[in-house]
Amino acid sequence: MVMAEGILEGRRLVLRPLAEADAAELGSAVADSREALRKRLGWAAPDPAPGDAAAFIAAVRAAAEARTALSWGVFEAKGGALAGVASLDELQPAERGHARLALWVRTGRTDRGYATEAGRLVVEHAFKTLALRRLSARLDPVNRAFRRVLKRLGFRYEGCLRADKRLNNRWIDQECWGMLRSDRAPAKPTTRKK
Repeated sequence: MVMAEGILEGRRLVLRPLAEADAAELGSAVADSREALRKRLGWAAPDPAPGDAAAFIAAVRAAAEARTALSWGVFEAKGGALAGVASLDELQPAERGHARLALWVRTGRTDRGYATEAGRLVVEHAFKTLALRRLSARLDPVNRAFRRVLKRLGFRYEGCLRADKRLNNRWIDQECWGMLRSDRAPAKPTTRKK
């Protein structure tokens, strides 16, 4: 089975493919973060069903198998607690050499630099291992924290899609950010194959 290209190790974090055994901890992380997630992401249901986390893990594993997306659980190196999820969505390595970066850090683990560290690991993997040409990211303009992370990673603002996404019964704008492989020389993470 093709998974998320192995494990990415940083100074404080280990990114690895989510496994079925992670479902309970992922469900707990989403439940703890539900209020913050509902403001930004449509998938955070107000009334989660049992099995939602397991279904999400099955979906990201299927996407990895189909090579349409790669997702990692973001785990603390010390203690192994789940701190969030990082993904390369809309993966089009052959057609366009492109993917869209997505990051989520659970409530209680924010403001520690985890999104930046996880983002650096994924960006490095995207450009060096997957040989992608371009990464993009989209965000709600009120999401200042993710904007700061993207700037730290070296992404550039490319424009705004007005009333582009329906979220919580309203149309919101989406800022578009991008990075080309030639824009930076990313740091080198340690990668080991699973």
